[in-house]
Amino acid sequence: MKNFSTYNQSNISFRIKQLILLVLLCIQSGGTFAQNSQNKNSLPDTLTQETIFLHSNTTTFLTGETLFFKLYCLNPLNNKTSQISKIAYVEFVDSDKKSIQKNKIYLDNGIGTGDYFIPTTLKTGNYKVIAYTKWMLNNVHSQKHEIDIFIINPFQSQEPNENITFDISDPQKASVISQVTNSNSGNDKRIDFEFDKESYYTREKVNLKLKSLTETIEKGNYSVSIRKTDQIPTLKQLTPSEFAKKTAEAYTNTPNTFDYIPELRSELITGNLTSNNNRDLSNKSIALSLPGKEYVLKIVKTNAQGKFAFLLDQFPNFPNAIVQVLDEKPNDYIIHLDAFPKFDTSSLQFTSKLNLSPELRNDIEDRSTASQIQNAYYQIKKDSLVTEAVMNPFFTTIEKSYVLDDYTRFPTLKENIVEVIVELYYRKENGKYQLHIRNNQKDLMIYGPPLVLVDGLLIQDPSDLFEYNMANVNKVSLITEPYVYGPNLYGGLISFETKNNEFSTNYAKKYLKTMEIQRPNPEKIYNNPDYAAGNKLQRIPDYRYQLLWKPNIKLDTKEDNLSFYTSDVKGNFEVVLEGFTENGQPVYVSKNITVK
Repeated sequence: MKNFSTYNQSNISFRIKQLILLVLLCIQSGGTFAQNSQNKNSLPDTLTQETIFLHSNTTTFLTGETLFFKLYCLNPLNNKTSQISKIAYVEFVDSDKKSIQKNKIYLDNGIGTGDYFIPTTLKTGNYKVIAYTKWMLNNVHSQKHEIDIFIINPFQSQEPNENITFDISDPQKASVISQVTNSNSGNDKRIDFEFDKESYYTREKVNLKLKSLTETIEKGNYSVSIRKTDQIPTLKQLTPSEFAKKTAEAYTNTPNTFDYIPELRSELITGNLTSNNNRDLSNKSIALSLPGKEYVLKIVKTNAQGKFAFLLDQFPNFPNAIVQVLDEKPNDYIIHLDAFPKFDTSSLQFTSKLNLSPELRNDIEDRSTASQIQNAYYQIKKDSLVTEAVMNPFFTTIEKSYVLDDYTRFPTLKENIVEVIVELYYRKENGKYQLHIRNNQKDLMIYGPPLVLVDGLLIQDPSDLFEYNMANVNKVSLITEPYVYGPNLYGGLISFETKNNEFSTNYAKKYLKTMEIQRPNPEKIYNNPDYAAGNKLQRIPDYRYQLLWKPNIKLDTKEDNLSFYTSDVKGNFEVVLEGFTENGQPVYVSKNITVK
């Protein structure tokens, strides 16, 4: 949704003049308006809260393995998916209570997924995975959801006869996965699944049928995890039913502090301005560009304290950003972007001990070997990213474009303006060139200079383009009408698209703040090998302990079918389906299959 923003100027006469201009724009035929994608949203009712349920594919990992996780952002009163936050935060914390990895997760109707490859740099020990939203941090009673995980580094040197120990919060919950029996605990007989066989051979196709046991279809959002069990201890995770019960008992609605703004529509990038020259910080335009072929441009105003906030769409998911103050003296200002939300880890509990005895050596070695083989063939078996939506420039429907290869090529911008781009002209003022757009019906200069972009990067000084080699430019697009973008009014728009979209890498200005901002993790399609006749994987070893991770199952019909292939690993495998129905009812089903 794009949004029209008006001006707020201190000079009354100037404000009246701009108001007249905007009214004229509204009534002029052919008047064109661009609207910023930001929208003013009222804060949620202070009584509305949310919580997160997080679960992973297991809780004990060897370095080189991958932790898969899914989170549900829920209303704690009814366990229905929350419509407040669109971004969740997942942190990995070690036993020293230091965050070793931070991720942003995009929430689609309250549901998010992700993964974390366990690097060999981590030491053997106990860790936690923490999930929260910014909105949750305003309420001390709903700050996070955590799970304990154990990480074993088989390459870590140890003293002879030394047992590996972990800190865990409740030793009574420690269990061995391979001893889990078939279970429908907490499921209330809503959903079940069945296999076409009880046991399978290696690389054999498995057909799994999911079905609603009630008269109505149990629509919702569920995950299916199929993983080999062994004798290495693990910590039992909360089931959705146990989580719902715990949340209902513990929920307390306390007043919010509003330290954090909820990310209602999408990802928020916030910050503030400072000035070494005591310049006024209010009502300053700030531009953020994520340059490239499919670029992002956002322009916002600061408030009275110099604070600002950008709302970034899900796509494109570029991390490299350039931020600048739009001012005659931009070097007088310093831009500060806010860091990751501050989560207080001091209250995390790491107590008690769990020993890993020498009898587990073979299981650890087997899993480590399998992991190394899988990683050696990663390029053949790697996961793929979900294809991002193609994002056209915000002005696509109303542009006039010149593809320069369709004309005689000229090396300079001056020559192209004279010979090709007839709607452009330039003037030199105080030793600097200014670009303008020609319109036979309107004097665009009364609306201000045009908005000038190169690969989505806003150019404040067009003189820089007069020395640029136009052989690198593929296309020039124009809007020859008055143009409003964000809070600012422009005398048209000029957009240069370079051939390699690399203009920003060589464009250096002191007032440009170039940085890498952390974006939400991209959604993945996890690799699921197909051993049907005619496949080319016969000679590729397959030592998957995790046969299947399917994090987004909605069960839109009474029955749904899943299929996957077993690997070269034999033994018992636990199959877990869990999640919540649309009405907030918890679902958990666990069964075992055998591969021989």
